[in-house]
Amino acid sequence: MTQSDTPWWGVTSSSLQTEGVTPAADWSRWERDKRVPASGDGNGIATNHGDDFLLLASLGLTHVRLTLEWARLEPEQGRIDADAFDRYQDIIVSARQAGLNVIATLVHTTLPGWFSEDTNGFRDARRRELDWARHVDRCAERFEGLIDMWVPIDDPIGWAIRGHLIGNRPPGRRDAETAAAAIEGAMLANHIAWNLLRTGTTPVMGVFGAPTIFGHGPETGPQRQLWHDLIFGTWMSAIRDGELLIPGLTPRERPELAGAFDVIGLSHDHPIAVDHAGGMHAYPADDRRSDTGFTPIPNELGELLSYMSTELPGRPLAIAAHGVATNDDEWRERILQETHDIVMDAAADGLPVIGYLHDTGIDGYEGPYGFDTQKGLIGRNRELKDSARWLQSRLT
Repeated sequence: MTQSDTPWWGVTSSSLQTEGVTPAADWSRWERDKRVPASGDGNGIATNHGDDFLLLASLGLTHVRLTLEWARLEPEQGRIDADAFDRYQDIIVSARQAGLNVIATLVHTTLPGWFSEDTNGFRDARRRELDWARHVDRCAERFEGLIDMWVPIDDPIGWAIRGHLIGNRPPGRRDAETAAAAIEGAMLANHIAWNLLRTGTTPVMGVFGAPTIFGHGPETGPQRQLWHDLIFGTWMSAIRDGELLIPGLTPRERPELAGAFDVIGLSHDHPIAVDHAGGMHAYPADDRRSDTGFTPIPNELGELLSYMSTELPGRPLAIAAHGVATNDDEWRERILQETHDIVMDAAADGLPVIGYLHDTGIDGYEGPYGFDTQKGLIGRNRELKDSARWLQSRLT
């Protein structure tokens, strides 16, 4: 794919943020059990998308990343909701009419409950090769000519860690062996999608969580290395060397994984620090923290881009998600100003940075934090924040 000297700018969000949960999704059970706040209709994009995309485009943004939520498109195994396909087509067409390039994500945070809870989901080879592959094919057949870039699974390793090791996302397990199998399954599912989608003409971006990692306290070296291997080594060894190196599993040669994806997307909000027991902490410990409890440091994004350009030379890079959860928009604007300079300087210095997606465009539902924190450039009342006006002054 061709690369411009100037990175493009856009916004990203999950369907959970913008549409709220659908009853068929695994997150829905957590809402019913009061484990997380109710999501309602998210930020209301289902009814406001025409005006919303025009508003985002007015900022000078050129890209928007949306989710085609599997649980809406196939609420029961084998039962396809044609109305949901039509509705997503209307949303995509609205974005394109506003002049925005559409990046479509097939899985972002949520999965159909019948897939992730009633079966072994991505851990089951048969489910990957039948249910998942059919879903990917359906979306490609319906939307291929309307999509400018595909993302199969947003942060597959982070999804597995949160759902099967830390337990703060569905299905809420805390088991290292199951987590290792979930990481392997999600990575292989990501590759199945890449193989199917690459037969079309639309580029495919693999998006991976990429926090920079530090030690917290004494004797943290082994745990810091373990988390680095888990978060970075797993996917980097696969797409660079064709090896599956997943902590807890026997290393395996998988040469077909090497070279996957046209663009490497990095999801990075903040660094983390790991203690001797593997617990996560904010880094630096005494700096200001976001509402999620971590410390955004724009310079760390610059360090990440430099590291990735060295480890994966020649591979186009995009910041696939980057933002801060805070109701203090003045702080968001300062972070955005620093981040803008870092991204533009990285591209000017020759690093292969092709684009940046701010998380998110319009305030919506933020998972376990509900609507109590904000990540958008625009409020739910559709008023531009000062951070949006600053970015507009740079992009228009």
